[in-house]
Amino acid sequence: MLAFAVGLASGVAAHAEDVLRWGYDSAPFPPWTNKSPSGQWSGFDVDIMNSLCREMKAKCEIVEIAWDGIIPALQANKIDIIWSGMSMTAEREKVIDFSDRYRRGPAAYVAAKDMKLDISAEGFKGKTVGVKKATNFYSYLNHYYGKAADIKLYDTTDDSIADLVAGRIDVDMGDILELTRFLKSEAGQAFEIKGVTPVDPLLGRGAGAGIRKGDTALKERINTALATIRKSGEYTAIAKKYFEHDPYGE
Repeated sequence: MLAFAVGLASGVAAHAEDVLRWGYDSAPFPPWTNKSPSGQWSGFDVDIMNSLCREMKAKCEIVEIAWDGIIPALQANKIDIIWSGMSMTAEREKVIDFSDRYRRGPAAYVAAKDMKLDISAEGFKGKTVGVKKATNFYSYLNHYYGKAADIKLYDTTDDSIADLVAGRIDVDMGDILELTRFLKSEAGQAFEIKGVTPVDPLLGRGAGAGIRKGDTALKERINTALATIRKSGEYTAIAKKYFEHDPYGE
């Protein structure tokens, strides 16, 4: 009986280790993440997550968390992985570890086609620029242009786009692939990309899976699975469902 109990306990523990809680920004961020009225998540990040979990033979559980509280949630063991396009910056690497990169994309500045805009401190004078709060995009914008631009923070990119269309902000700064998607919509026809951010330490090394400090076993599992789906072509097949260009970057 004792041997059976020990074996049962070991089996339960092994099963528990195979359940990975993936922390997602509670605000959908299409085409990376989206959420149906019934609560079903979809998008590029979700498809990649599912592929990684199949490779790792783990069960995926999505946990929704407000973006500005997602690192504390990881540190408090409420989730095992941050998975919502978190950029790997030196500042974040002080408190959490990251997997290898799974995607990378610069930020773009979008404004009305008839607006002349120079991406510089002088060019942003008198302009209201929208950006999602608690992001590396905001850190970059504030660092270089915070003294010139009137920066307006938003919970979601959808909110900043809505204000751009309504004329409540002059410029919207955000993920280039997401904003390109907006420009292809009917509402986006009057707008265009005015500039793209260069490579910069404030923007990080691309997006990776955020992991608790020292969790090397989970880091290696994710990295191995990611390398496998890249090599097999599964990553590329998923990317082609959403984008014209490879979101992995160079």
